[in-house]
Amino acid sequence: MVFSGGTVVFKKDQPYEADVLALQQAGVILAQCENSMKAHKLTKDDMLPYISFVPTGNGELIIRQAEGWALVHP
Repeated sequence: MVFSGGTVVFKKDQPYEADVLALQQAGVILAQCENSMKAHKLTKDDMLPYISFVPTGNGELIIRQAEGWALVHP
């Protein structure tokens, strides 16, 4: 789940693209907050083609925690 300043990681033509693709190929679910995209004036066309989108980052975290997922803070 990427949101706020982390949004740059899922943009096309960034130095992180190979690492993000490797995560996707390993089965990691990659989700981008659409509210953060709007704040950064980005569209889905600006983003990597293999990521998914969620309406709100915080909302997605709440849903996943309710499903039993663990939330890890760096």
